[in-house]
Amino acid sequence: MQALSNEQEQQLSSWLLDKAPSNTLSLNAVKGYFFALIASPDPIDVSQWLPVIFNNQTNDLPDEITLSLAQLYNATSDQVFDTGYTLPEVVECSDMIEANFLSGHPLHEWCLGFACGVNFYSNKLLDNMPEQGEITESFSLAIMAMTFFADRDIAQEVVDNQDESNINLFSPLMFQMINELAPEYASLVEHAALSTGLYDEEVNDDEEWDEDQPLD
Repeated sequence: MQALSNEQEQQLSSWLLDKAPSNTLSLNAVKGYFFALIASPDPIDVSQWLPVIFNNQTNDLPDEITLSLAQLYNATSDQVFDTGYTLPEVVECSDMIEANFLSGHPLHEWCLGFACGVNFYSNKLLDNMPEQGEITESFSLAIMAMTFFADRDIAQEVVDNQDESNINLFSPLMFQMINELAPEYASLVEHAALSTGLYDEEVNDDEEWDEDQPLD
């Protein structure tokens, strides 16, 4: 699936910011959200996850918006399963660490979207995975890193649990970890899911969103 052009991304970003229902996710948040959703071990119907983007206000969405979202979703899926996922270019860790936690900052927005998406399956996996083990540790670490910049208070709690560390030193490490884990995240989720004993075959099937699919 061809990725959105720069012009298409700008149009979608502007619509989400200026014309969408209140508390709609930003474009960078949608990108993090799709990344998490696509890695889910269970199929998640469009009618379940689309309302999260628009704060449960999905009536009368313009066709061009749903088409753009479908194209973005499917292009992200291609990245995750085929070409290798990398963070969007604008998602960077600013030298002024506190800025990374502010609404509108690309890193905060991406992590916020990821947090919304991973909520569909993280607790199910963590509740059923072995209490100890490399896969459990790796999956927990990935969730911690990829949601770190979504909430300043929770990030501080994470930092407080580290020995001799502070948020200014810890944040760049978390960003580096996000970059390192993102290309292999879907595979990690698959291994995590299989470790639960709830799945007896491959998970993370590459399913595209058909833009003609009804939402109810």
